[in-house]
Amino acid sequence: MPYSQFTLEGVKKAFNLTLCDRFDLFADIPDLEPSSFLKETLDYNVPLALAIDSKKARSEYFFNI
Repeated sequence: MPYSQFTLEGVKKAFNLTLCDRFDLFADIPDLEPSSFLKETLDYNVPLALAIDSKKARSEYFFNI
């Protein structure tokens, strides 16, 4: 079956799935302090990615850690 013919309802029925929409999925997990490496990397890369201002630059500089 081609991908374009798949529907969420069809998949739920075929695999007997139940969707659970939980908006507070991570509510019980405490916040963590980011590492110094992450802070330094973002401090360096974010201004550069925003200055270049392209989707490619934003994806490369924000997430290439």
